[in-house]
Amino acid sequence: MNYFPEEEIKKIITEYQTISAKRVSLLERYLERQYQAAKAREYATHGFLRRLKTLVRCIKKVFEILPPERSSLPTKEELVDAEINIQAFVFNIFGCIDNLAWIWTEEKNLTTKDGMRIHHTKVGLGKDKKIIRNSFSADFQLYLDTLQPWLENLENFRHALAHRIPLYIPPYNISPSKAAEYQALEDRKSAAIKRLDLVENERLSVEQMSLVKFIPCMTHSFEENSKIVVFHAQLLADFNTIDEIGRKMLVELDR
Repeated sequence: MNYFPEEEIKKIITEYQTISAKRVSLLERYLERQYQAAKAREYATHGFLRRLKTLVRCIKKVFEILPPERSSLPTKEELVDAEINIQAFVFNIFGCIDNLAWIWTEEKNLTTKDGMRIHHTKVGLGKDKKIIRNSFSADFQLYLDTLQPWLENLENFRHALAHRIPLYIPPYNISPSKAAEYQALEDRKSAAIKRLDLVENERLSVEQMSLVKFIPCMTHSFEENSKIVVFHAQLLADFNTIDEIGRKMLVELDR
């Protein structure tokens, strides 16, 4: 049985089919723009646009490895390959945000109050990057305020991935109603192993696996009670957010 209802699968696939065209549209607009600063152009063409290409490739690989309509349990190799692409995606989403901040910083020649170059740790689009945020128009600042929860959630996943626990896709899920039955079979498997009855152990394993199902979700630390995210929809939502920020940044640059 699929995790997603049929109508939801159709919506996800329809949205998935738009990402390449969105990337090409942004690519053309950032390449055509006349930049005042060479570094701004570099951050745009060799930073932001390269990362957009990586984002699209990561999404496509995840959808190829674990399509949203899939109901069978993935192999260990499929899970690892999907995790690798999602981890690369998260890093490059964050990189896109920083690249956009750097484009703005260089193009507008922003400095500290004493005229010094802004330290790289102070460049970004978050609320704590006050020099950058305060340099935007009031409308763009209000827009970024609406994205603050998204930015904070993204930072949580990125920080965990970089410094604590990597993103993880559980191989299967057991519903609470079947947990006791699953554990009873686990106990019987242990008993079979102790008496070296490998045939019975295998039979019980097959019966046990009939109780589980795959849910396309990701998390990082179980001890930290980290958020569990359904990744097909999240990848597309994150890409669309970057696409939206990128388009609004072009307007902001040209105001």
